[in-house]
Amino acid sequence: MSCGKKGNPIPKGLPIPQEIKDLRGNVSNGLLFLSFAIPTKNQDGTDVTILEGFKVMKSCRACIGGLEMLKNIRLTDTRGFTVRDGKFYTYDNDLRAGFDYTYQVVPYTKTGTDLQPSNAYSIRWEAVPPPPSGVSVKEGDGSLILSWAKENGYLYNVYRLEGDAYPLFPLNPGPLQAATFTAGGLENAKTYVHEVRAVRMSGTIAFEGEGTAVKGAPVDKTPPAPPREFMAEKRNETVRLSWAAKGEADLRGYFVYRVVSGKPERLQKDPTRETSFVDQSPGPHRYVAYYVTAVDVLGNESAPSREQIIMLRD
Repeated sequence: MSCGKKGNPIPKGLPIPQEIKDLRGNVSNGLLFLSFAIPTKNQDGTDVTILEGFKVMKSCRACIGGLEMLKNIRLTDTRGFTVRDGKFYTYDNDLRAGFDYTYQVVPYTKTGTDLQPSNAYSIRWEAVPPPPSGVSVKEGDGSLILSWAKENGYLYNVYRLEGDAYPLFPLNPGPLQAATFTAGGLENAKTYVHEVRAVRMSGTIAFEGEGTAVKGAPVDKTPPAPPREFMAEKRNETVRLSWAAKGEADLRGYFVYRVVSGKPERLQKDPTRETSFVDQSPGPHRYVAYYVTAVDVLGNESAPSREQIIMLRD
């Protein structure tokens, strides 16, 4: 099969790039993405140096005519394609449900010579699922929990916006049956945009529709560690408390608690940044207990320090 107009022949003895034999397609975000490995070796094993670009050819079984050029992409172009891990990706967004389409890729050289066409890839286009509804996000500590309304017959993929575009592949290794997904390993207080897309399987082809986006920022819910080296000492009619300083960057301060008959009472309205505290009015009790906690700027409070019991009266 010959596709396109051939240019000047390759000079005799000039190495010829290996043929493209892995042209394939997948349906993502309502588009047909075509991909193949860019030839890097010539048929004699040397490195490819003469490749200029690719002509993407398309035919429609129900349309008039054979293969026609869909795109002419030079490797020096900056639009219309992307390259990832040595594979070339481009897309077709002019498709109608129920029609059969066939594609081939024709590499060409810097002198304009067409090389051997790739394998043919064919697909019957089907309607893609609508964007999912009810998409929401719950902020976790270093994570975001996404959920949505599940519809019968659909699977789902989740993508995270990178810069101003979504990546080619979802965060999940395979389509999700559940209506929830946890995106972990995130930076607290940083806003992330995720998109959920529905997938309908047709044989071995996953028809993925356009997505619904949602924003969210993980929240630090991890409290500081409990204060250490907590000490309590009776001084006349007062009790002096002290503890070791903590080094957390987000530390707001410390709360001091007095425990009488098993009931703790916080002794300050706002946390103190000091590492000591004097209880001026411990009360008419025979004995009391104290402990201290650490709190960060988001209000996460640590577990109590070691409790100290003080005898006030014999």
